[in-house]
Amino acid sequence: MDITALLSLAKHGCCEKVVEISSFQLAKDLKTSQQTASRRIKELESEGYISREILPKGQKIRITPKGTEVLRQMYSELGRALERAEPSVYNISGEVTSGIGEGRYYMNIPGYKSQFIQKLGFEPYPGTLNLKLKSSEEIKLKQALQDFEGIAIEGFAYKNRTFGPAKCFRASVEGIEGAVVIPARSHHGFNSLEVIAPRKIRDAAKLKDGDVVTVRVFVA
Repeated sequence: MDITALLSLAKHGCCEKVVEISSFQLAKDLKTSQQTASRRIKELESEGYISREILPKGQKIRITPKGTEVLRQMYSELGRALERAEPSVYNISGEVTSGIGEGRYYMNIPGYKSQFIQKLGFEPYPGTLNLKLKSSEEIKLKQALQDFEGIAIEGFAYKNRTFGPAKCFRASVEGIEGAVVIPARSHHGFNSLEVIAPRKIRDAAKLKDGDVVTVRVFVA
């Protein structure tokens, strides 16, 4: 069965309706001669994957339920294959920068602290390692993390104030195990990345402002 030709017809909308299409257009799509394109279309018709009506200057084609089912199966198999190929580790590089003390404040809020201990398995040092993402590629990698479930940190109320939810991903930086924290709302933009760990990463890894490090973020 000629899946390439069938897919080409699907791109022209032949799954949804009858489409008038010339042999010239099909040959162009398939990067072959008109004669070869016509032969491939006839084979799809004889095998029951398409229905076809010949016109004086072309033909009307629609993909049959049998052909549609083949495309659905291919779509499903490709989806499973891509899921297996999807990387389980994202390497995100950034420049060490000083924060404004927000990390220390939030790490000491009981509602966050208790969830970090319960869900991450460690008590975080009261502060975050802040990284500035310098390139659009690094920013895209961080944005891609939004598509993963991560480890949910629930929002809560404390002392007449509401604190928003966040998601975490286990991570390591300079050999130190910890987690990346992505708050649902933050004063930082998408060009920053916050990392927490059981100890102060700056001191343990001897980092200073301006150093560039790579964080291994585990998404699966």
